[in-house]
Amino acid sequence: MTGWIVRRTGNLLGLLLCAALIGYALYVQYVQGLEPCPLCILQRVAVMVAGGLFLLALLHDPADRGARIYGLLIDLAALAGIAIA
Repeated sequence: MTGWIVRRTGNLLGLLLCAALIGYALYVQYVQGLEPCPLCILQRVAVMVAGGLFLLALLHDPADRGARIYGLLIDLAALAGIAIA
């Protein structure tokens, strides 16, 4: 890829963002004492699925076709989280 960001860096950034979101959710739950509602838990699952797919894409580092498949799967996980919200 010849753009301003390479795929591996993008996958790493996506993974770190998902980890930060889950970390903040756990901080709010256990440190501040706010219990999540069932929809919030489902959103956490969607974020964890997206993070897992980012991790797989980071480790696998596929070529163009594989990267498109990973991108589609990550988009579907993100859209599921958006639909839940």
